[in-house]
Amino acid sequence: MEPTKPYSPCDYVNKARDNRPKPLTREYFATLLEDMNVRFLCEKVREHKPDAERYKIMLPAITWQSYFDGKLRTDANASPTGLFCLDVDIHHEENFKSILKMSGAETAMKWAEIEARDRACRWAAMQVEQDQTGCNPVDDLAILGIHISPSGMGVHVIACCNEFCKSIEENQARLARLLGTSYDAVCKDWARIFFMTPKEDWTYLDIKSLFPE
Repeated sequence: MEPTKPYSPCDYVNKARDNRPKPLTREYFATLLEDMNVRFLCEKVREHKPDAERYKIMLPAITWQSYFDGKLRTDANASPTGLFCLDVDIHHEENFKSILKMSGAETAMKWAEIEARDRACRWAAMQVEQDQTGCNPVDDLAILGIHISPSGMGVHVIACCNEFCKSIEENQARLARLLGTSYDAVCKDWARIFFMTPKEDWTYLDIKSLFPE
C-alpha cells in the first residue's frame, strides 16, 4: 500500500475498544492535549500498578498512519495518511533488562522514564536544528511530533513517510537508524492506534503541519 503525498488528516478513537474512528481535527486535537482526563489516566498508568492496563485502554488514541472514511478500523479499510509512527519501548531494551535484574523493578523503571525523556528532548532538538538549517534529503527526519508514551517508559515519534520508502516497515527502520534507537517493529499495521498523552509530554509538535488548513 503506497502512502499518499502529501499526508491526509488522520482519525481518532475514544478508547482502545472503539472501532469506529472519527476524523481528527486540529481543534479537537488541541482539546485532547489539555484534557484533564487524559492527564489523569496517564498518571494512573505511570503508577505501574497491576491494574495499569485498564486505565491505558480508556485513553483516546490516534490512528496516525491511516484514516477510515467512517468504516470499521481494520487494515482492509485503512487509507494511508502519508504519516507513520515510531514506537520506542525502552523497557524492552537490553539495558533495561540488565538494570531490572541487578537493581529491581523500581530502579529499572525510573531509569527508563529518565531515558525516555532524554531521547524525546534530544530528538526534538535534532528536528529543530533541521527546521532552522535544512539538511540533505537523505538525512531528513521529517518529524511532526514527539511525545512520551502513556507508560512514561517509551517515546512515540510521528513523521512523514519518505518518498524512497515503500512501507511502514521501511520508514520505521530508516528513522530509527537516523535517531540511533531501537523500536517496536510490531507497530507496522495500518490500523494501529497510538494512545494520547497530555501537552507536557510533547517535546516537539508542529501542529500547523500536522493539520494543514
